[in-house]
Parts: sequence; structure tokens; C-alpha cells
Amino acid sequence: MAALAASLSAITCVSSNAALKRQQRDKPRVRAHRSRVVSASVDGPIVIAGATTPTGRLVAGLAVKAYGGSNVTLVVNQDAQDGYWPEDMPDDVVEKRMYAPAPELVKAKLVDPRNAGDALKAAKQVVFCAEWGATQAELAEQLLPFVSSDAKRVVMLSRVGINRREKAPFVEQNKPPKKLQEVALGLKLPVGENSGQPGTLDGFANAEKILRDAAVKSGFSAHVVRSGELRGNGPLLLADLSARMVDNLYDVKYQDLYFKKGDEGQGYTKRLNLAATLLRMTTTDSTPPADCAALSVVCEMIDPFGLMGEKTLTEPTGVERRKGYDMAKGKAPAPIANELIDELIAAL
Repeated sequence: MAALAASLSAITCVSSNAALKRQQRDKPRVRAHRSRVVSASVDGPIVIAGATTPTGRLVAGLAVKAYGGSNVTLVVNQDAQDGYWPEDMPDDVVEKRMYAPAPELVKAKLVDPRNAGDALKAAKQVVFCAEWGATQAELAEQLLPFVSSDAKRVVMLSRVGINRREKAPFVEQNKPPKKLQEVALGLKLPVGENSGQPGTLDGFANAEKILRDAAVKSGFSAHVVRSGELRGNGPLLLADLSARMVDNLYDVKYQDLYFKKGDEGQGYTKRLNLAATLLRMTTTDSTPPADCAALSVVCEMIDPFGLMGEKTLTEPTGVERRKGYDMAKGKAPAPIANELIDELIAAL
């Protein structure tokens, strides 16, 4: 099944579903629905690197809910540990926005990357959730040498387009980031000179190589889950900020998920369902694919050079399934259920 996603970018999007329908004619479409709280067990401690990103925070909350905070270790820089969990917030609001009960969240252990060796040696499952390629590579280089051969599995978030960096739209996505520059109202935006860092796809390619080399050396099972360009709010939804149009739209309007083997397709991915997929791939008893893409809406370029923009190949979630949700008010669709992830993966 295809695994890609549509967006609200400045590029013109033209709705066209015929191509995807032809591809999926013989395969039933599986939709996401509300996940159930399941009593779960885990082989050993789960370590989540990149836990300060929106995706990483979501993986952390889902892991705590499924396995209990005492089984979860989060790799967080020392200076970011204070206030990592929301403070002065009612427990019911915390659970709604972090997807786990507040008393369990605070049981999770936070460790600085420089002091994460013991936690990684004891870990049975490790998941890397950094959303920027260079950061993912840096974490991989720093942390993977400590992962034991007894570890069951290491799962890494990466991106589609790694093997197509010379083609549209990935050329644009892989441009080196600019330095942050302060603009009006004290906001800092990436509008300065080039930062000197690699493009995000180059960074993720490097992170994947580090993962492969470490897996060969240590003997653990390595897996890559590719996203498209990320959309959707993270778990901390401030009332005056969380109504951002693109993120609000993606969390509510695009609730489905599509998978494809390896680095194929293009599009956009909703963070919440991506987080659920990363956690499921990390903890499932069955053997997940070594390399797959998980995206929320499927796109393709109208022309090979990207001059005419892109068109969408998948339809948004039906209106009836969208009713009652509003991210600005903390009313969000639940993450995709594990049973559906398993079914979609099995259909690859």
C-alpha cells in the first residue's frame, strides 16, 4: 500500500485519486480509528532519543501509557530536563495533551546524552525520533556505541527521498538550513546565512549509515521508518498557538495512514500517527520490515522538474469522522491503533 502525504504548502495541489485507486484496486483500504488502552508488557527498558522533538514527545507519552513510566528512559539534554513535562496543568489536561496519565509521565527517567551509556546498555528497545537529519546523525554517533548486542531492536526515524536527493521535490527539501535570525516581536526564524549544517536528507542518510554499521558491529536488529515532510501539532498545545492552520488541519483532516516498502513515494506525515508507528515498530513481537515509509497523504509531482507543483493522490478523512475535533481546544483524534498498523504492515 502506498505511504505518502499531502500538504498545505505554497505549491499548488491538484486533487487526483485515479492513480492511487488503480494501484490499490485489489487491496482493501484500512483506516485509522481510536486506539484502545491495552494492558501491555515490554521485554525491557525502552530508550527514546530525540525526545524533545514534537514526534519524540508523542512517542514518549504513548510509551508511558502503554508500558508505564518506569519502563521508559528519555534522552534529554540536561538544560532541557527542567519543565520537560508540563507544570501547573490539571492532570486531566495533561493526559489529554500528552496521551498518558501525569503520575506515570513523571516516573520516566530523563538522562543527558553524555550520561546515557548505562541506560542504553540495559535497553532492549531503542528508538531515535529526531526530526532534523543532522541531529539524528549526531545522536546516532553518540549513543549507538553503547547499545548492547542483547538489545532486541533499534528503530530510527528517517525521511523519504534519501535515495532521490537529486530529484524534485527532494532537492528543495535537502537545502542546507539557514541561521536563526531575530525578527519582529523577538521571534527567531531561519532567514540568515547558511548555517553550515548539511541538508536534512543528507543528515538522515548519514544517520542511517551509522545505524547500519552499528547493527553489523553489535548484532542488534535495525529498522528505519521514513516519514514525509512532518505536519501536525506535538503534544503541548498552547491555546494561543495550537490553532496553526496547517497543523490543525493535518491532525483532524488527515487521520489515515499509508505504508510502502523502502524509500518510495513522496508526501507529508502526521506526527501523531508517525509516533504510534515508531513505537509499534520498536515494541512489536513480530519482526517489522527493515525499511518502510509511513505517510498520511500521497502526492506526486505534476511534472518531473517540480515547476508545476504537486497533486494529491489520496482523499482527506471523511467529514463524519472529522466532526467534534478541534486541536485549538485540545480535541484531537486518537492515534492510529496498533492493530491497524499491524494490518497495514502485513499488507506490504
